[in-house]
Amino acid sequence: MKRTCLVLLGLAVLLFCGCSYKSYFEVTKGEFEIMEVEHFNGAGKCVPQQTSLKGFSVSASYANDKYIPMDVSNKKQVLSDTVAVPNSKFDFDYERPNTLLISGEGSFMYKGDIALSGISLGVTSLPLFYIRASVGANMRNVEGGLFAYYALGETHASFSGYWYHPTTYDMGFTSHAYKEQYESDRYARDISTAGLGGYGSVYAGPVALSSSVSLSTPWRDRSEDLDLTFDFPFLIRAYVGASVWMGDHVKVSAGVSDYVNAEKLRLSFGGSVGYWL
Repeated sequence: MKRTCLVLLGLAVLLFCGCSYKSYFEVTKGEFEIMEVEHFNGAGKCVPQQTSLKGFSVSASYANDKYIPMDVSNKKQVLSDTVAVPNSKFDFDYERPNTLLISGEGSFMYKGDIALSGISLGVTSLPLFYIRASVGANMRNVEGGLFAYYALGETHASFSGYWYHPTTYDMGFTSHAYKEQYESDRYARDISTAGLGGYGSVYAGPVALSSSVSLSTPWRDRSEDLDLTFDFPFLIRAYVGASVWMGDHVKVSAGVSDYVNAEKLRLSFGGSVGYWL
């Protein structure tokens, strides 16, 4: 008798609560804002052994087009014999927050015999907050190393397309699979971004030529949260620039960067001024 009551109770829960079914969203056009972190290019000069550097810098970057087109496709999802999300390429753009971005950053670096390590805390006009750690080698005329960062901020997105709903069975009723058109308003969302990269510089006296490459994961792990049928692509950002130390305390830098895995060239130009102790 007790076992029969438990079975009947379970059937009642299924009858009144129904089952959980997953819907999918086919994006036909999407714009997703990203977070940009200030470039890291080392010290830009030969630092004496057993020396620490503490500094603050202000930087600005400008891009004449804030949209970064990427090659992205929806993944096919079959919901019924007649309804399926197609495997289709669509208009996908990562989006800079503004054509002009301002950043401020405080940094600490220490050089032992050869190794140069550092940590930085920064904020941008997004607003965005980030922390970055670096380690490398600093020698007489050349330096190079690795860096990693983590950023957190509020970004915006908008997308349009179709909701695909599967066949459902609830309380004895059947709802067949169907799709409906949808267009989102522009909305805000708190997200985090992680990045990993490498840098290198060659210098003679106070003048240096520098470059860096970084890989980041904008909107990481958000496809499943939003029931989207694609994976957000990573970004590869390359920078080339020059810097000059004006005495022992002031460093001025300028350069150009691009997202090299985007479908089109999207250059941004930037510069920074830092004061170091």
